[in-house]
Amino acid sequence: MRILHKTLCLLMLLLMSCPLSLFAQNKTITGTVRDAIDVVIGASVTVKGNSSIGTITDMNGDFKLSVPASAKELVVSFIGYDNQTVAIGNKTHLDVTLKESSVMLEEVVAIGYAKVKRKDLTGATSSVSSGELVAVPATTAAQALQGKAAGVNIVTSSGAPDAKMNITVRGGTSITQGNEPLYIVDGFEMSDALVNIDVNDIESIDILKDASSTAIYGARGSNGIILITTKSGKKGKTQVSYNTYLSFDKLSKKLDVMSNVEDFVKYQYEFAELHGKSGIWSRMYDDGMGIDSPEFYPGVYGRISDRYAGVSGLDWQDEVFGGTALTQTHNVNVTTGTEKTQVLLSYNYAGQDGLLANHSSNKSSFRAKINTELWKGIRLDVNSMFSTKTTMGGGAYSGMKSVLLQPINGGTLFTEDELLNTQTYPDLTSMDSSYDTANPIVANNASTSKKRSRLYTVNAGLEFDFLKHFTWRTAGSYTFSNGKSTSFADENSTAYLMNASTMGINGSISNSESYKYQITNTLNYSQTLAKKHKVNVLLGHEVTYSESESNSMKLRKFPYPNHGLDQLDQAEVYEKDADHKRSGLVSAFARLNYTYDERYLLTATVRGDGSYKFAKGRKWGIFPSVSGAWRISEEGFWKDSNLSNIVNNLKLRVGYGQTGNNNIGEYLYTTSIVQTDYPVNNVEGNMAYTPSTTLGNKELKWETLTSSNVGLDLSLFNSRVNLTAEWYNNQSGDLLMKCVIPASTGYAYQYQNVGKIRNRGWEFSLNTVNFSSKNFRWTTDLNLSFNRSKVLALESLQNEKTFSVGGNRSGMVNYHAVVGEALGDMYGYVYEGIYTTDDFIQTTDGKLVLRDGVVKPQNGTPQPGDIKFAADNEDGTQFTRKEVKIGNGTPDCIGGFNNTFNFYGFDLSVFMKFSIGNDVYNATKHSMSPYAPFQNVPSEFGDNYYRLIDPLTGKTATSLTRIRELNPEESSRLWNLGATNSNYITYPSSYYVEDGSYLRIAQLTLGYTLPKKWLQKYMISNARIYFTANNLATITGYSGYDPEVSAAKDEVICTPGYDSSTYPRSRSYVIGLNLTF
Repeated sequence: MRILHKTLCLLMLLLMSCPLSLFAQNKTITGTVRDAIDVVIGASVTVKGNSSIGTITDMNGDFKLSVPASAKELVVSFIGYDNQTVAIGNKTHLDVTLKESSVMLEEVVAIGYAKVKRKDLTGATSSVSSGELVAVPATTAAQALQGKAAGVNIVTSSGAPDAKMNITVRGGTSITQGNEPLYIVDGFEMSDALVNIDVNDIESIDILKDASSTAIYGARGSNGIILITTKSGKKGKTQVSYNTYLSFDKLSKKLDVMSNVEDFVKYQYEFAELHGKSGIWSRMYDDGMGIDSPEFYPGVYGRISDRYAGVSGLDWQDEVFGGTALTQTHNVNVTTGTEKTQVLLSYNYAGQDGLLANHSSNKSSFRAKINTELWKGIRLDVNSMFSTKTTMGGGAYSGMKSVLLQPINGGTLFTEDELLNTQTYPDLTSMDSSYDTANPIVANNASTSKKRSRLYTVNAGLEFDFLKHFTWRTAGSYTFSNGKSTSFADENSTAYLMNASTMGINGSISNSESYKYQITNTLNYSQTLAKKHKVNVLLGHEVTYSESESNSMKLRKFPYPNHGLDQLDQAEVYEKDADHKRSGLVSAFARLNYTYDERYLLTATVRGDGSYKFAKGRKWGIFPSVSGAWRISEEGFWKDSNLSNIVNNLKLRVGYGQTGNNNIGEYLYTTSIVQTDYPVNNVEGNMAYTPSTTLGNKELKWETLTSSNVGLDLSLFNSRVNLTAEWYNNQSGDLLMKCVIPASTGYAYQYQNVGKIRNRGWEFSLNTVNFSSKNFRWTTDLNLSFNRSKVLALESLQNEKTFSVGGNRSGMVNYHAVVGEALGDMYGYVYEGIYTTDDFIQTTDGKLVLRDGVVKPQNGTPQPGDIKFAADNEDGTQFTRKEVKIGNGTPDCIGGFNNTFNFYGFDLSVFMKFSIGNDVYNATKHSMSPYAPFQNVPSEFGDNYYRLIDPLTGKTATSLTRIRELNPEESSRLWNLGATNSNYITYPSSYYVEDGSYLRIAQLTLGYTLPKKWLQKYMISNARIYFTANNLATITGYSGYDPEVSAAKDEVICTPGYDSSTYPRSRSYVIGLNLTF
């Protein structure tokens, strides 16, 4: 905080600097205010008993104050320090040393429509300050918040610029509806606020987690509340700060794929021969030699060695992602103010280039905030922001499979340059239709995707005090946003190369526009009775309304050559869509806060919400909560005991409440009617209306969360050790689910309130000051979250619900929500290795017979090297394709661990985050299993697959003895390349389930703050330079790019831990600068 106030100058000093002859009865006191390390800038110095006479320290920590001769003492104060009273006596100069506040309880925390001191909290909250957010470079506040708050799980969907982030609080609350928390910025709702609000503009983030905290937001509170308070102007002289950093990003990890060209071509030959495709192999790798040649098979391995030994192969990961990308941010912040009016202006720019060409993101934002006291007791605040963002490449890339599966050598058909820089897909797929991976470099360059969005928001509030204890506030906000997305291909696109007449050069365009307004009125009553009874009552009314519309169309057959013009009138529209939505919410709410003698605290809230999303009679929901706290450390028996010397704060909290989930689909209670075309007498153009397959349900009501929370706050050794522990039990009922209904109704589905789930867990936050002296300080922050979910009920007569993700070639797995089990369970078949030669008996006529006791496959007789799945029939003898649980993608524990060291002007911060006990379905590896010719495979397979082709003959070995010779230690090998396994690898298999636990050194930052004496002559009050390494190292057993993976289809709580070949994350090296003038 001291750095943030370095250049604040003293308005009151100017007012008091008139000639002393006018104040003959006064005397002038000068002095310097310091802390244990340096001078304190902006400290308040007032006369005790008359705070109207005062000043603040300047940039050197000095002050000068004219005081009455009768003044006996001065009070010196500053945020984060204990107040100090200093006797004046006969002195005219005072040197004051402030001590850092030993108690964190005075910290102010946002709780929704108000702020309270931390010591007065009764609910479960986590807070992250501006200093913690900007301590390390991040392009969004969501990235900066990762791992900083217990119970908050933030996962980036990929490493692409402007990639989406999935955020859940305490495990989520709904199976099929939204689980995104509600974002409130300065009292007003804002979607995606952690992305839209620049991290440099944020003063603090407070996360409300239990129902006793979130019930004040009623229908929107089930998924947790993230309250963002933006920075405001400061009193005093104008202060300008500039913050910037430049980041150099590189691929953090490469996957191991086959890289030896000779081994790769031999692998390709074995695959081709076992699939009866040796002819196309020869065309690609053997100069088209005829397979009917007597020399083809016996000499094939010799020719491969002669032609490909020592030949270098293409590293596609290096070619596509091997470069360096730049990220840069700039922030300019101007603050100024008088006693009555404070103003803040800020400008932010963030530009990020992707590792992949044509992928980037650029965002600019401008914010202005004014707080003013119009008259005594009447205050006005105005806050506005405008931002614009452009994302090239669509903000995502799902083509990692195309990168990893590319052939590393073009054989005799393509030169290396042709393989790298031309679209080989038409040639390769014409030879074998199962080949499905286009050249990623050419495909990426052949498409230009661009997303542009603008956001403008303004909010204002007017409040006034009356009748001494009452405050009325009327506030409103208006937000307008629009966006446009375009995507156009050229003549090198696969669509044009493969289907020029029907599809040709194609593209798409979409537009969207929305607005939202909110009006909030509150009446607050606050009074202390008999010095022990603190009462605060809040009454409020709120109206929120939003409207949006969008349209899109897809086009084809742009003229060739197109020259990049993309003229829409020259193309054919083959698909179009339009949408228009409205949303409204009317609310009334109340809250009571009561404190007795600083020991016993009570909070009670109730909110009623009316929503358009439900039918008449079901529109309103009432959401109550109650919580209490006992500050045991304030009891007389505690203060009188020796324990008070060790435990200086001990508070027990208990809360209970209900909230709703308004984050649901539109018009679910109605039966939709769709306009269509109906031919009459073979003549089209006759308008008709058809109902959808989903029957409306006017009995639908709110999804409701019932939450219990028990918390403990503990501070030891003069608050050098601070611990918060929470236990919670969240039960979500009346979950909306799409249920199958009898065909006799004429419909297939209907949404019903039938589901029920439970999340139960523990959270711990620990803050310690390990060592503190004048020149050295070491602090540690640790947070841990343990959550366990359980499905309590589903739709009538059903015990489970299936969520299928992926596909046969993209890596398919099924997630099951089973009554009595946890969410996130993966289902498939248990991989038990392969059939080896020991599993067979060979008859005299050469046939192979499976030995007794060996698991039988579903059909037929297996061959050595075939995949063996575990038996699943009743007698345990045969695999029959009954799915069983093979993993769970939900972590048992997540957390963050940060250590900060300060030594003279140096600061070192090491932040680690971790996840324990979660499985990851490696769909990337699944999609790379051998399926088509010419494609590469992971080295763990390519170096260890089960051999069936005899190099001496070039044909399949037929005797068990020879097969055993080809496969030493055969039980440790992976499966053969035969057609049977090409079918098996489309199954969801436990082979692809891996432990996703990890410990990541997320950020390591070393900074140096220049001494003030070096800066004063340049009018700089603070300068800090720092170096940061992001994503420095990850300790994990996971074989994919990154164990921190998102959920499939954004179904965060139902399909977690699915790694679907996304854009890889980078490792970045950053240099940054912070300046204050």
